Amino acid sequence: MRLVTGLVLGGIVAAGALGAALSQTRIDPATGTQVPGAAPATTAPTRPGIAVFNRVPPRGGQVDWKAAIGGLRQSGGGNPAPNLNQAAVDMTRVPILLPTDADLTAGARIYSFGDYYTITADAPGAGVSLTGTTAVVPLPADTPLKVTPMGPEGATSQRTVDGQLISFVRYGVLYTVEVRCDAPTDPRCADDNYARGLAAKTTAVVMGAAARAAAGLGG
Repeated sequence: MRLVTGLVLGGIVAAGALGAALSQTRIDPATGTQVPGAAPATTAPTRPGIAVFNRVPPRGGQVDWKAAIGGLRQSGGGNPAPNLNQAAVDMTRVPILLPTDADLTAGARIYSFGDYYTITADAPGAGVSLTGTTAVVPLPADTPLKVTPMGPEGATSQRTVDGQLISFVRYGVLYTVEVRCDAPTDPRCADDNYARGLAAKTTAVVMGAAARAAAGLGG
């Protein structure tokens, strides 16, 4: 049940954050990278919505592989969760972000759809899900989305039914960190402090075969 909650809520809230962040960027034709401070060249503005699995090409969400490789090197190039299914890691076409927390990632599981992945992990009395995607679909302009991006990575904080969800854009990829608690009084979910702290240490970059090939590093 926690996985389903994470997929649905994370997709709805986080995809809105991606669209809002991307609406403030453009693609430099000379380098192919995102440049902040200008709207993308689109004929009709649309409001993004739920993230989908491998069905709709990303709107301006190209991966910044140069920056991602820098993140890979900066994080040491290791995998803090070697227990993750390697076949699922290898088919993921975006850089995977993991927290630098061995206790949390020890029992982590990954579900990959190519350009969308979800990693789930359990903690005493709580569950954590981490997602990354470049795929969004448009919703009608009058669809209300109560999301206000903040900071250079378009970070958002959202209270969910049973926890907290943090969304941000890095390397041109939308990432979310969601914490769900069994007890409504659990301090980890009473406010967004724990979730924000977890997002802050979700910095380890992992690339499987598909991502390494796309980044020009070989499979």
